[in-house]
Amino acid sequence: MKVVWIATDQQKKEWCSFQQPVAEQSTIISATWLTHPASFADQTICIDLNFEDQSDHVGELVKFQQQGGIVVVAATLKTCLHLPNGFIRVNAWPGFLDKPRVELAGGTQDTQAQLTIFFKDLGRTAEWVTDQLGFIAPRIIAGIINEAYLALEEGVSTKDQIDLAMQLGTNYPLGPFAWADKIGKKKIVALLTALSHEFPRYKPAGNFCVEANAL
Repeated sequence: MKVVWIATDQQKKEWCSFQQPVAEQSTIISATWLTHPASFADQTICIDLNFEDQSDHVGELVKFQQQGGIVVVAATLKTCLHLPNGFIRVNAWPGFLDKPRVELAGGTQDTQAQLTIFFKDLGRTAEWVTDQLGFIAPRIIAGIINEAYLALEEGVSTKDQIDLAMQLGTNYPLGPFAWADKIGKKKIVALLTALSHEFPRYKPAGNFCVEANAL
């Protein structure tokens, strides 16, 4: 398999920071890193980690797929129903790319099998989940962050104290406000807003919206 990655420098740095050794009998022949899907050669897989922020990528990715390639895109705010037919989704929020498990949705049994082998060769585990808005981990983290903003709004404590309490009490690597800064407040508020249309409990806190809109 030959893979081409579409990513920013920061996304590449986070993905490549994972230290799990690549399988000795790897099926991966080559890996190319680009910032835009403008010039593909004979790659088998394209993983666009920047897709959600760059809508102009669609045309090139569809063309690549029509030539027999497998397309995987970072799409948290859209399900496969709202993407070109055959596109596979991956959770590529900042803070999730350096994890041992990769959350994916969509695809056929054949493409899922190929990608499962591909990620295994990279020392990662492909977790195939239901094709739902926000995946699983982003929903959970977004909900926790929103609850922290609600607590802040109610004057329960300060940001620093809430972050520290979550780190010490749950052994999280980051507190909710630090997570919000790392992931991006606009991304989280956008997911919460989309989820709240069906599940009112996800309605973003007022102070969270104010901070996100000020960026």
